[in-house]
Amino acid sequence: MNFIFSTNILRKALLLSVVVLTLTYCKKEDNFIGSELQKEDLGVNQLNDFDIITYTTEADSLRADELSTATLGSMNDPEVGKTNSSFYTQLRLPVDNVDFAGTGLLTDIVLDSVVLAIEYVDNYGNLDAQTFEVYEITEDIYRDSIYFNGRSFTNSATNLVDPGNATQIPDPSSTVFTATDSLPAQLRLKLDNTFGQKIINESGNTSISDNTNFLQFMKGIEVKVNNPGQAINQGGILLFNLLSLNSKVTLYYRDTVNKDTLTFDLLMNTNCARVNKNVHDFAGTPVAGQLADSTLGANTVYVQGLQGLKTEINLTDVLRLKDSNIIVNKAVLTMPVNTTTAGSFDPIDQLLIIRNEDGLKYLLQDQTMFAGQAGLDNVGGQWNSTESQYEFVITRYINNLLNGNIPNNNLTLETISAMVTPNRSVFYGHNSTVEKPKLTITYTKY
Repeated sequence: MNFIFSTNILRKALLLSVVVLTLTYCKKEDNFIGSELQKEDLGVNQLNDFDIITYTTEADSLRADELSTATLGSMNDPEVGKTNSSFYTQLRLPVDNVDFAGTGLLTDIVLDSVVLAIEYVDNYGNLDAQTFEVYEITEDIYRDSIYFNGRSFTNSATNLVDPGNATQIPDPSSTVFTATDSLPAQLRLKLDNTFGQKIINESGNTSISDNTNFLQFMKGIEVKVNNPGQAINQGGILLFNLLSLNSKVTLYYRDTVNKDTLTFDLLMNTNCARVNKNVHDFAGTPVAGQLADSTLGANTVYVQGLQGLKTEINLTDVLRLKDSNIIVNKAVLTMPVNTTTAGSFDPIDQLLIIRNEDGLKYLLQDQTMFAGQAGLDNVGGQWNSTESQYEFVITRYINNLLNGNIPNNNLTLETISAMVTPNRSVFYGHNSTVEKPKLTITYTKY
């Protein structure tokens, strides 16, 4: 072969790879890049016949403290089973040296009601009736400690929610009207007056003189649901903003001497320790079998938020391209979704694709080459409802794999913001007769 001729071809091929990497990936029928350049004998080719192995595993342990959103509720998904979400939070005094009596007598103070209000952010699943419970916790939680999902704190075992107010149909779109204002949608739970009276009785005492003392007197609350009879396809997860000014416990009381009607708020804010807890029960679902035997993931695999499930992807077959004198111009992994299983349980909006090495997890270079949202946009992973699939641009990953720069370990699909994302996605597996995962590699041979 003439050396000058081969060098020119290589130069053209390298130029082509740079140009192609700057292109934005389009719909499937536009995948094949550079067909017109083949006429120049640049050797542009495409392969999409790689064997891909998929299976489902449980998601890795995640931190559950000081999250921006609290999740609450339960649902019974026919694909992934039962999910139950609850949360713990401290409450804080708005001022020091609380004295409800003022210049009068504490016996003049009459407590009318106590209400826990938490502002809705979103919801997932069905807005079926749920039964809510609130407990005072008796174990310290700390703002500067790390807590992982599943952590429980002991409570007083006395449900504080008024029985007549416990079962509600959530309404995240409603407006709450007060005597003086209209407020965003809230879940409002009337609590037993003993909870508020316990605080009023400490009026003027050290226990409510400041928040350090108050958090020893009242360590916080647990908010949960109790829906043992929830049927398949019932229920949902509610998302709340505990940092909103509207999220608080309010004591409504009267000064019978001065004829005043007053309120006192116990706050939830960034100074409060907050811990989410999510529990999954996969019994009786296809997932349970897969977790026991990964080969059962050949037809269907899953990703689920709230530290539920992830999908493992093995791309070993792509190594047949190693040492074959090619430049990968573009590599796109397509994961088709079985939407017939969705019902009220929508797919995840954004997935992450992760590589694993030495027990650690890394984002692909296709993502980290840009910061923030630009990196997510570059690698992809957004839910495409039109095509019913997710697509991931993994060009740099494949080039590094073929060059031996990274080991051939599984990739995993996981949920972004996994501790506050209740959604799940159901994928066709590698042996599905309907659709299959596909890796499409466009390359130049030199």
